[in-house]
Amino acid sequence: MNAGWQFGLALSCWLLASPAAGMATLYSDATLTYWSRITPQDIRRVHHESLLPALEAEERAQLAGVELTFPLRCPVPASEPFCYYQQTLVDGRRQVVMSVASLRLFGDLALSMAWLQLEGLSIETPGQYLAMLRHRGSESFPEGRYPPPMEALGVPDEVRERTEVMELYGKIFTSSVVFVLLHELGHALHRHPGYGPEVSREAARRHEAEADDFALDVMARLAYPPLGMSVFFTLLAHWEPNRWHFADEAAYRAHLAEATHPLTSDRLRGLASTLAGHSDAFARAEPDFVAARERVLGVAEEIGRLAGFMDDRDIQEGIVRLGRATDPAVLQPRRAGEPVIDRATPDGVQPFEGTFRGKLGDVSGELPVRLVLERQGSRVQGVFTYGLGLGHLEGEVQAGRLHFGWTLGLEQGLGVLEVTAGDGRLHGSWGRERSTDDGGYWELWREEAH
Repeated sequence: MNAGWQFGLALSCWLLASPAAGMATLYSDATLTYWSRITPQDIRRVHHESLLPALEAEERAQLAGVELTFPLRCPVPASEPFCYYQQTLVDGRRQVVMSVASLRLFGDLALSMAWLQLEGLSIETPGQYLAMLRHRGSESFPEGRYPPPMEALGVPDEVRERTEVMELYGKIFTSSVVFVLLHELGHALHRHPGYGPEVSREAARRHEAEADDFALDVMARLAYPPLGMSVFFTLLAHWEPNRWHFADEAAYRAHLAEATHPLTSDRLRGLASTLAGHSDAFARAEPDFVAARERVLGVAEEIGRLAGFMDDRDIQEGIVRLGRATDPAVLQPRRAGEPVIDRATPDGVQPFEGTFRGKLGDVSGELPVRLVLERQGSRVQGVFTYGLGLGHLEGEVQAGRLHFGWTLGLEQGLGVLEVTAGDGRLHGSWGRERSTDDGGYWELWREEAH
């Protein structure tokens, strides 16, 4: 495991926090009521005018009577923010459930992704925002509620007035929602039961594959480019628990027994293979067939990479660390490779003041870290990042040493830094909770101004 991912709680102590209560405060009832008059109607129109005519007669007969229902919030709160499922009621009626809250969050993240991409900014922050929701309780934020996505991601209010942004957003959102809706209809078509202890892991995988195949088959009939699917599954991968979130295989299997839509690397590989195999069908209605086919193959490649992402223990452990450590300040727009934190201005000349780069390490290894310190008298405040969120530091200089406390998301501890004689570098230790040195070490040097 990389050093930075041990900065605080060990893997064996991780518990999957339930963010359900916090998710309920992400959007007000008034906001959801407003969108309930728009988004569900758009989805119903696509369902009736585009999807149903593409079904074969037998498929239409088997799906006759399936209701589309859009509650403001999910009847199963723990399913937010991916509340999409099919169910059979006690009276025999079959429903596809899609909560307005889940649709709204995905819509906001899709819009943010479109704007960031067209502005040439890093598109990693929407996934990081979702990881923050997953792994930090709402009580750790001001007023006990999560910051709204558009605000947290720094998307300007007037973004909906930009034609090119809204066009890209429409492609991402609509193609993703069409896939999800068809997937749920696929479950209804095949009469799949809900998942639970009586449904084996093998059956659950087969059901997901059958529903995916149906969705992609209908989209291929319609020559409906699946351009938003890689965005949807990238976001889902930042939320969905996987093997590395659990202490042992038994705990993971218990999760799968209750999961309605288990996201596995096998499922992602199957999706990627089907997309690539049907790329001609998806692209056939586009004016530039060759370019369209390449775009579909690109989506398939991205989803295939996600399968490796789901199997990589370091990446998955890092997502948990990222979510626990993320502060809204690190979600603001920036270009790829741009520092998350600005230099100290003006750059200090006193010890323990200015901008520093270096290494943050422990017994398992080390990661590059950037530290910005501001000093007033003996008091020092600062921020640091090593790629997993934004940490805060505050302390006092005593007898030539900086004694400080640090916080990083939900984690905290103490530490000590001192100046290396001769070259002005900083070195020291950090610890967890009440310790100053049981975590690891810092080695830092002053960053040159440009």
